[in-house]
Amino acid sequence: MKPSLLLLAALAASPLAAHAADAPLPPEIENEQILGINKDPWHATLMPYADLHEALAANRRQSSYARSLNGPWKFHWVRRPEFRPVDFYKTTFDDSQWKTISVPTSWQTQGYGTPIYTNFTYPFKPDWPRVMGEPPKDWTAYSERNPVGSYRRTFTVPAQWDGRRIFLTFDGVDSAFYLWVNGKKVGYSLNSRNAAEFDVTPYLNRNASNTVAAEVYQYSSGSYLEDQDMWRLSGIFRNVTLWSAPVVHMRDFKIVTDLDSHYKNASLQVTVKAHNYGDAPAAARAMAVTLYDITGKPVAGARSVASVPVLPAHGEANVAVSIPVANPKKWTAETPNLYTTVISLQNGGTTQEIISSRTGFRKIELKGRLFEINGVPIKLKGANRHENWPDTGHYVSEEHMIKDIELLKQSNCNHVRTCHYSDDPHWYELCDQYGLYVLAEANVECHGYMHVLDHEPRYEKAIVDRNVANVENMKNHPSIVIWSLGNECGGGSNFVSALAAVKAIDPLRPVHYEPFDIGAKNPADIDSHMYTNPESTAQIAQDPAYTKPFYLCEYAHSMFNSMGSLGDYNDVFDKYPALLGGAIWEWEDQGLWNRRDPKHQYMAYGGGFGDKPNDQYFIHKGVVFSDRSHKPQFPEVKRAYQWIGMEAGDLSAGKVKIKNKYAFTNLSKFAPTWTITEDGKRIAGGKLPKVSLAPGAETTLQLPLVKFAPKPGALYLVNVAFALTKDELWAKAGYEIANGQFPIATAQTPAAPIAARASEPVKLAELPDRFEVNGNGFAVQFRRDTGTISSFKRAGVEMLQPGGGPALHLWRSQHRNDDNWAARGWDSAGLKNLQAKVLSMTARQAAPGAVRIVSTIHYTGNDFSVTHTASYTVYGNGAIAVDNAVSPQGRKITLARIGVRMLLNKGMGSLEYLARGPMENYSDRKRGSDIGRYASTVAEQMTPYSKPMDCGNHEDARWLALGGSGFPTLMAIADGGPLQFSALPYTDEEMTPAPYRVDLPVSSATVLCLATKTLGVGSNSCGPTPLPQYRVVSDPATFSYVLRLLPGQGDPGAVARMGVPQDRPKPVAASIAPNGDVVLTGDGKNIEYSLDGATWNPYTAPFSVSASTVLQIRSSEAGGQSVTGEFPVAAMVVRTRWTATASDFEPGEGDLGHLFDGDAGTFWHSRYSPTKASLPHWVVIDFHDALKIGAVQITPRADGSNGRPREYELYLSDNGTDWGEPVSKGDLPDTADRQTLKLSTPRTARYLKFVILSEHSGQDLGSLAEIGVQAPGQ
Repeated sequence: MKPSLLLLAALAASPLAAHAADAPLPPEIENEQILGINKDPWHATLMPYADLHEALAANRRQSSYARSLNGPWKFHWVRRPEFRPVDFYKTTFDDSQWKTISVPTSWQTQGYGTPIYTNFTYPFKPDWPRVMGEPPKDWTAYSERNPVGSYRRTFTVPAQWDGRRIFLTFDGVDSAFYLWVNGKKVGYSLNSRNAAEFDVTPYLNRNASNTVAAEVYQYSSGSYLEDQDMWRLSGIFRNVTLWSAPVVHMRDFKIVTDLDSHYKNASLQVTVKAHNYGDAPAAARAMAVTLYDITGKPVAGARSVASVPVLPAHGEANVAVSIPVANPKKWTAETPNLYTTVISLQNGGTTQEIISSRTGFRKIELKGRLFEINGVPIKLKGANRHENWPDTGHYVSEEHMIKDIELLKQSNCNHVRTCHYSDDPHWYELCDQYGLYVLAEANVECHGYMHVLDHEPRYEKAIVDRNVANVENMKNHPSIVIWSLGNECGGGSNFVSALAAVKAIDPLRPVHYEPFDIGAKNPADIDSHMYTNPESTAQIAQDPAYTKPFYLCEYAHSMFNSMGSLGDYNDVFDKYPALLGGAIWEWEDQGLWNRRDPKHQYMAYGGGFGDKPNDQYFIHKGVVFSDRSHKPQFPEVKRAYQWIGMEAGDLSAGKVKIKNKYAFTNLSKFAPTWTITEDGKRIAGGKLPKVSLAPGAETTLQLPLVKFAPKPGALYLVNVAFALTKDELWAKAGYEIANGQFPIATAQTPAAPIAARASEPVKLAELPDRFEVNGNGFAVQFRRDTGTISSFKRAGVEMLQPGGGPALHLWRSQHRNDDNWAARGWDSAGLKNLQAKVLSMTARQAAPGAVRIVSTIHYTGNDFSVTHTASYTVYGNGAIAVDNAVSPQGRKITLARIGVRMLLNKGMGSLEYLARGPMENYSDRKRGSDIGRYASTVAEQMTPYSKPMDCGNHEDARWLALGGSGFPTLMAIADGGPLQFSALPYTDEEMTPAPYRVDLPVSSATVLCLATKTLGVGSNSCGPTPLPQYRVVSDPATFSYVLRLLPGQGDPGAVARMGVPQDRPKPVAASIAPNGDVVLTGDGKNIEYSLDGATWNPYTAPFSVSASTVLQIRSSEAGGQSVTGEFPVAAMVVRTRWTATASDFEPGEGDLGHLFDGDAGTFWHSRYSPTKASLPHWVVIDFHDALKIGAVQITPRADGSNGRPREYELYLSDNGTDWGEPVSKGDLPDTADRQTLKLSTPRTARYLKFVILSEHSGQDLGSLAEIGVQAPGQ
């Protein structure tokens, strides 16, 4: 049972702890100069083995000379250092009342203390190097002022280790700790992510039990360099190992492989540091190096022996050999061929020590802007990976590491960045074995002190030391192809020193450090950015001013429902040789289970444990969920990263173009197949001959297409896939590694016209409050006060919830990526609470077999309105064709969708659909989601994001069917073009306020959304908004769909193909052009408009309206069928002639024309490059006409506070010279909402001047998205 917080508090106040109430803080904790006491120097990860068999197995933890000290330890936790039991390390200390804790783990996950998530805000009072200052009273650290965990356990030393040196290694302890053995102080360690190793030989009882004690501090001076974007957790979170070595011990070794100019033959260079731990000189001896292949056989000729000189007491010597190796199998991420280098010390023919290391032969080179492995240019396509598991915090078991690496490989990743620290040593061994290119980053991030500690002389020693540790520990891993100096600290002198230290140890691998920026001033080997959009990335690739490979160390931010445009990025990567690639941020959601209340358990994000400060949702940003189940991002990564490119050739002749994008793999390794589907069902397909295609080559596949008779209205697709032909470490034979899907064009037969439906009569009844339509076995009602369907029954069974008929729906429960931009527009425009007014509603018998109901509803928000005309044509067979015209007015904003929402009975929870799937997808994240016929449930459509939000969208839908036991099956069928849909158990209004899934109410409906266009997901929580082609702007739109009852046990696909008559008239959408003209758009063949309801004018071109009115718009078809809608037109100020001048502006981003372009997503910005212009900033608008002004509207930028006006002054002028006194002045709030500045007295003026005196970010900046004026009385 895990201890409760109350129990822990009581324990901290118990007599056991109270006797140490005045225990001072050890001085090392806040001393950045003391990096360790009595620790062994940094060296390569190694382990002595008992014999050759063990050495070839190379399993360090299974060595006869290793003993794991993982498992239960006695544990005591206190909130503050002064409460710690200072004498707990003594052998006589009674720990019988202590609890036990499992090591390794983070103690917060076991119920001790509070997990804290912050992105970069230090969780304690920042005052480097001190960590004990008093933070705000509502911060967690106010009461938990540097908690201390005290660990104890016993162990024995194996008798066969007599005469050997004994070492104790802690692979990871957060953040600093002291060590005692048998009551004697051994040492101190800082740096939580590199192994702390102590020679404990002098402290041991060889023939008795030994007691080890560790005192771990949550915060230390090192915490300032461990400000990574992660949960702030503590304790012994990696393996603890007791191990032994002979007195003369190979303390360190370095392996370097090189290839000749033809990349064929190799050299194996081994340097060993032999150390004498004895008090007397050690005799000379031999060092033998032998290379073994994967089968355990020695490689012919790959052996060398060198002499180790006499070593003085406690002295050491470097011994080196170089061995030629004839044409070894090369190591790459595609071909992770590993040999084993066995190194032994021999004296008089006796082997005294044997160590080993997996070895991969590969050569890294930079050639201009190309990054090459073994002479071949390489693209890195991967992800950033933190170490996190929801039950154990920063401890990730071997099983879970393997799960990660299997999933990375299965998603076609060839690369991983360790962010932002040295990982568990075993991770690199797995990367060697499975094949991943690793960018190995040092344990350095001081984001909260960005541009401070990067050049602070007192932190130079620590920053250099952490980089040395990273390289020395991991230098022998072939998977590591790039070193990284750290993350988000600034590019100051301390990192220039770190770069020099890294190059001194390893001059062969390139070095990366993003804060150095790019270009000639970058002293590192690789140019790097974060979150640069695809267009700018392409520009950098083409710019001759840059001479190094360009790498996106973080991109495609994957928080919750996001990671848009990954395919667009990779198109750019593939196009430009100078682009090295990138690492998605990030691999997994870093969730932690909060099970402290058994009745309210959830996967927590920041604040989920009551922690403060916190950055809330920003911790859930993975390609996979915290438990490593697939997020919808996973199939997108797999498709975007796949190494076989495909595009349609002449599909009618069965031709598909393919390109081998692998660097070292011939496509003959894979088994190709082809499939043709009809509305998602397979009708043909089979195996294809293997394709022998060299890396980089292209060819055309010839598919053996069979002839088939296409069915009218059916969708035909061809899929080409490639799969593994044999088992790999990371997947079984048959696993698909690449796929392409392409439509096959077929002739379509239109549905019969309306007149042909007389055999299926339908009746219309007009009542005071509603219209009723009755057909064969079904009934539909339309309420006059809502303008939409109010009831839809089949055989008396109601399918709609009250108020659940189709209604315009333009927003979504934001993805958190929407927060910083689009959602602000939804809120400021009032989209969540639009006020609806039915302008008109008519009903008529269009034919014996058809009734048409037409309604126009006008919705009003804040400086935003939208008119929705819907024409419902009800046929006698129960089909309802719904034609929609949506006409927004007012400010231009980005919408979540243009579509409608229906609330169906929650019993209709079975779902089948023909669309992209099976997982959710959006316009900018749908490449990995093939169109197919899928079966699911509404409950399963709720993607399990820990924070409920809009989800479950499916693009390119042809139809969907919802039903359930005791309910009819209702279909929604796209008509005139694919739709997007979601079917969820909750509304946006229910999901938005719910902190966690467990907080959602009981479902009351099946919520169906149908849209003509849906906003992409982008990456705007930390990265670009959706690209323009994936946005939904508040422009007019028309779309159609059909609601249809599925007859009996009919097949939905067959019913969908039946179609509906296309000779019905459709409503027309309207908009106001910038010059004030009315523009009509729609599918109708004959469009007319009327200003008075009596005189009708044919629409041939945009026209002007001189006064506010309600415009009537009519669309008609041959035969007299027509639809009439309405469109309110307000008198408006025409801005096409407006011009602007300003004190300054930022060319390209902050142009002056943005002030009145009608788009709140663009803005004018003051100049900030190459030098920043100073406040005050001003803009002057010339209307070119004298306008009567009652108010001025100011719209701040939506995507951030930079430049948002605070103090302002507003002036008006007749001549642009004489301004007089301000007509308005004051302070504006820090919001993206439009602000209306009403004048006390209306004025007539030609010129307007807006002055920014100060802004909300506290900088010398200014920005505005829009300026507009209102006439008096508006």
